[in-house]
Amino acid sequence: MSVVVNIKNKQKITYKNLVDRATKEVLYLGIYNECFCLDKYKGSTDIRNQPFILFSQKLFGRGFIFLLDDLYNIELTLNYPASIIDIIIFYKFIINLCNDFKIKNILVDGEKYNVLDIPKLQKTSTEFNKTIIHTNLKVGLTIFGCIYPIVLDEDLILKLRSNNIDKANNYFAKVLDKLQKPMYYYAKPLIYKVNKKYIARYALTKNVPTIFPKTTELPFGYDQKLKDKIMAWNVVIIDDSENKFTLVSEIPYQVFGEIINIKKRTNFDQEHKLITIDDSLLKKIKKYNIKAATEKLIVWLQDFRELGHRPARIKYTNEFITEDNIHCYIFKYKKTLFSKWYLGICSDSGVFSNFQEYHKNTELKDALNIIELLKTYWQKQVNKK
Repeated sequence: MSVVVNIKNKQKITYKNLVDRATKEVLYLGIYNECFCLDKYKGSTDIRNQPFILFSQKLFGRGFIFLLDDLYNIELTLNYPASIIDIIIFYKFIINLCNDFKIKNILVDGEKYNVLDIPKLQKTSTEFNKTIIHTNLKVGLTIFGCIYPIVLDEDLILKLRSNNIDKANNYFAKVLDKLQKPMYYYAKPLIYKVNKKYIARYALTKNVPTIFPKTTELPFGYDQKLKDKIMAWNVVIIDDSENKFTLVSEIPYQVFGEIINIKKRTNFDQEHKLITIDDSLLKKIKKYNIKAATEKLIVWLQDFRELGHRPARIKYTNEFITEDNIHCYIFKYKKTLFSKWYLGICSDSGVFSNFQEYHKNTELKDALNIIELLKTYWQKQVNKK
């Protein structure tokens, strides 16, 4: 449900013109990205056929859409349910635009009106919107806000229904503003094609508050047909300390949910939680990574072509990341209870041990030599193809 206003216009409007007008109206503007989150416009000065979102700088609601056609005719769209402020800025923008361009008539949902009729149209729109907010909204409905998509939850719907119509309208506006004012990152899956199937990755950065989905999902705007072709959903953890982006870990989505105890995290909306990767979570993730790397090395050692059985003892000792971003975990293990300690690694280049004796003072150098050996091996395999 929406109100669509069309204005015949012959004047050229550039991006600068739109920015200046938004500033004059005390509005922010931007565009939607692929998952309907606010993004900066990075295109040219010619803004025809590019939908823009304009919204109040004071109270974040849903805003309204501004669109120019090839002839610079203007289309403005207000979607319901709207925040109180959205309706106000929408009709105010139309009045000021018509006055500046000396336009007397507009089309509202295909019907012709005079600019003088706008206050009456605004009143009708406001009353209609109040009714929708008070009685028509349902749990699970996605509202495309000016900053993020918001999925309405049961608590919100109950409060809207239990209040009178005016209080419900005010409460709805406050909720939209409260959810969108903080600087959150909206976690969206990055899709990579592997042969004929796909891998989806959520990239999370340390110390960045993130809106994270309770279940794996393809947001609106994505090709939903891809979901059945996705073979794995992973979470990638990134540390950007010292202005250097470092890959900390890549974990299956379900495992990540268990590590962070996602059910107990604060709700953002019906389908998303708020999480922040901090040092305490990184410690849990590191513990998981070491355990997973340990199991990989044990499986490798058990192969009949290698040690041929499970090591009597195995211990994690260290880890490092090479200059070309290969993450390596170092282990020492015993073939038998009374044997010497031997060196083994689990890395992005592979799992390996050449059964050399482990020495603490040279473990990094020895592990790096194994990495170089593995890189040479894999390069030869590529060259054979």
